[in-house]
Amino acid sequence: MTLRYRHRLVTAALAGLLCASGAWARLGGDAASVVSDGLALGASTSQSKLVGATLYTQTLPNGLTLRQYVNAAGLVFAVGWEGPVLPDFERLLGPYFAAYDTALRQQRRGVNVQAADLVIESGGMMRSFNGRAYLPPGVPATLPAQDIR
Repeated sequence: MTLRYRHRLVTAALAGLLCASGAWARLGGDAASVVSDGLALGASTSQSKLVGATLYTQTLPNGLTLRQYVNAAGLVFAVGWEGPVLPDFERLLGPYFAAYDTALRQQRRGVNVQAADLVIESGGMMRSFNGRAYLPPGVPATLPAQDIR
């Protein structure tokens, strides 16, 4: 194995790790990485304007569809998912993962967290998962919470 080949191999491996570790803008995080994360994951991304928010929809190669809602301040105030696999909740929920994990351990089926500052609903069955998580204080007044999916 030549030195040049080894260098390319190591570079490719590191690039793959970096792309995999930077997945998805986190709930409560900055919207700047939504599109770049989608590109890194090989997702097809579409953007739609809602009243008071922007919706980014990403379809990943594994069939998972992620929806990320961003308010006018650039805050990811809600995320939704559906598909044959579950998302990486630790990355997707960021600092709110602990609440999800606690609820997961306490509930037999699905996850349902209802708090003043956080709502998480997740359920489904094999190869058909769906859910949403949102921060009620960050939801624009013009967007009803029931429209977040």
